[in-house]
Amino acid sequence: MTKVVKIYLICKQKDKEGNEVDYKEIYKWLWDLQRQTRELKNKVIQYCWEWNNFQSDYYKLNGKYPKDKDVLDYTLNGYIYDKVKDRYDFNSGNLTTSINDAEKNFKNAKTDIIKGDKSITEYKSDQPVDIHNKSIRIWYDNGYYVKISLLNKKKFNDLNLQEGSLTFKMIIKDKSSKAIIERCIDNVYKISASKMIYDKKKKSWYLNLCYSFENGISNDLNKDKILGVDLGIHYAVYASVYGDWKRFSIEGGEINAFRNKTEKRRISMKRQGKYCGEGRIGHGRNTRTKPALNIGNKIELFRDTTNHKYSKALVDYAVKNQCGVIQIEDLSGISKDNKFLKNWSYFDLQTKIKTKAQSKGIEVVYVNPKYTSQRCSRCGYIDKENRKTQEFFLCQKCGYNENADYNASQNIGVKDIDTIIANSK
Repeated sequence: MTKVVKIYLICKQKDKEGNEVDYKEIYKWLWDLQRQTRELKNKVIQYCWEWNNFQSDYYKLNGKYPKDKDVLDYTLNGYIYDKVKDRYDFNSGNLTTSINDAEKNFKNAKTDIIKGDKSITEYKSDQPVDIHNKSIRIWYDNGYYVKISLLNKKKFNDLNLQEGSLTFKMIIKDKSSKAIIERCIDNVYKISASKMIYDKKKKSWYLNLCYSFENGISNDLNKDKILGVDLGIHYAVYASVYGDWKRFSIEGGEINAFRNKTEKRRISMKRQGKYCGEGRIGHGRNTRTKPALNIGNKIELFRDTTNHKYSKALVDYAVKNQCGVIQIEDLSGISKDNKFLKNWSYFDLQTKIKTKAQSKGIEVVYVNPKYTSQRCSRCGYIDKENRKTQEFFLCQKCGYNENADYNASQNIGVKDIDTIIANSK
């Protein structure tokens, strides 16, 4: 299945000296590519029409249609590419995409054109710029960005640009678009050939990003099989299927180490701001503290990337174990009591888990975490003395001894655990 999402773009291109290029200059180049796209596609239609007429004349003389390779030494597509490749500024992938699009358009309309029911296709001046799927790269860096490879090497060198792709910041205003972009970054969705279009009303360029995906819903998922997920400090993620000794866990050390290191660095750089060099003196507080703010951006980027990694690994585990449901703690309101969860943005992690799970057909259920860490998953006895330490659980009634996070995940993985706990208190 292939779909399209519309994303407006802000230019973030730099020249070879590292200076940001004025967006008006970028727009001039894009408009010129728009003009070239129109010219190229009309040229492709011309070649297709000429070849169609040649085929008809050949058939009248020989009683059969000619093969393009016998006459042109190429396929028709390859022949056209060879004729036009040096006339335009497109890179090879985008040139091929435009040729394929126009040739396909002609073939679809050929029967109606021959009958006289339709005129030969003529592309107009507002033609979108075609982009090959491999010419698009999306990533996150304190915001969503896209590099679009539009020009060939010669044109880029002539324009004195820093690299072979134009860089844009993506304007994403709704959760649906954000989810789509994140799935493209995670390779859950595959980017297809897309188009850049100029919006005359908003006077801005946008990307019609095409993406495709297979129906990721597995018929093997069992709705009665629940994966309980516990989020915590010692283990960032701990999960297990109720009654199953197997478990999935990610230690929290990576998060703590990175956060502590970068936070110390940021505090240090803030203190050093008053001793900054000549280049930052007299330009206001923001300029003086810019290096420290950059450290903060790195923390956010690391957090986002790590949450992507953790959520993908967890959902893959759920699919592997045929879990039709993921039950996870509803941690809303708990951040004020837990600085770790507040700093690490547990909500972002939960959101990414939900997004990836739903793409696989897995239902996500939020449960009240109250008493799940104190309840014995074997006998159901609840007592705060059951968990005397962060790491170990020992039931004061039945003597059940286990990893505390595993025990909590077993409780969270019980269907209707909220009701069961409420009735037992």
